[in-house]
Amino acid sequence: MASIIKFTESPSLSELSKSINSVIEEGAKTVLLLTCIDNNYDLDETEQILKTCTLPLCGAVFPKVIYKNKSYSHGAIVLGLMVSSKVVNYSMLTDSDTHLKNYIQTESKQIEHYQNFIIISDAFCNQCENFTDHFYDYMGSGISAIGGGAGSMDLLSYPVIFTNQGLVNNTTQVVALPCPITNNIGHGWEILEGPYLVTSSEGHYVHSLNYRPTFELYKEIIQNKIDSPLEDDFFNEYSKRFPLGIMSLDGDILVRDSLQTNGAYLECVGNVPVNSMIYLLHSDLHKMTLASEKVAQEVARKGIANTLLLFDCVTRDLLFGENIGDELEVIQRPFPNTSLVGVMALGEIANTTNGSIRLLNKSTVLGSF
Repeated sequence: MASIIKFTESPSLSELSKSINSVIEEGAKTVLLLTCIDNNYDLDETEQILKTCTLPLCGAVFPKVIYKNKSYSHGAIVLGLMVSSKVVNYSMLTDSDTHLKNYIQTESKQIEHYQNFIIISDAFCNQCENFTDHFYDYMGSGISAIGGGAGSMDLLSYPVIFTNQGLVNNTTQVVALPCPITNNIGHGWEILEGPYLVTSSEGHYVHSLNYRPTFELYKEIIQNKIDSPLEDDFFNEYSKRFPLGIMSLDGDILVRDSLQTNGAYLECVGNVPVNSMIYLLHSDLHKMTLASEKVAQEVARKGIANTLLLFDCVTRDLLFGENIGDELEVIQRPFPNTSLVGVMALGEIANTTNGSIRLLNKSTVLGSF
């Protein structure tokens, strides 16, 4: 399915509005918006634009957007999808897992005959991973999905999900597509140390490993791997370079980024279950680039890509720095006739090797449709 792509580096809301009107005039049937948090759009003006859109509208605000082989901290991508999509916005209003499960089943009945989805979550909604698990359980095996977490790197909650009713937060948005999605994932991270037993955790919070405070053990392991003494503020630097990983039954590593600590626990992007075995991971830019290249080559091998949509982890962008173009270039290369569009996300969503849909970290998720 071909899409109409409008890209602007401008943080101006008027440029976003022009692009929306342009794809509508050119015959789009669904509008997907990918914008940057640093645009700082006026909320009232944004809501006015969204509410006057005559087509189904979806998308979100991310740390960065991607166009071809570059990432941008300002600007917007308006993707005019040439098919009528069904957009369902799930508001996470309860912490009760049973209520959430029933709510998802009720709301998903309107899209249960679809097989292909874009899933975009407010990254700081504490139920986003549970949503993904329950959604997959209800919809059944054989479905395909790509997506990621929206929000800001300052870890604060904002209205970040675009809907026809305005900008909202604490929501997971599912865009059901009436066409097949080809997807693939990769990350390039490898085991450095472990395993360690998760002896106490609660959702995203890992309280103890091997019956020791998680942060204490994490610091000790890293200190043994480097020559110089660790500074008191080492966490912000080394947590990007040494994430955690959970080994799945099929041998895949599920990466878990460490967001912050209180000096005892580690808060991760994604759940870390009690009694799981966890590892300390490491990688380098070459290995990560090779992993992303393999992802793109596999998607290209599976068929023609009319629309190419990337959800790349924002911490990969932080690690690559000014060299991020090297990774984006190898992803774009197998598709000379299709412009790569996407975002730097706070957690990625896609099918893993066994077919289930999972919340990923520090990974590359590429889809074509």
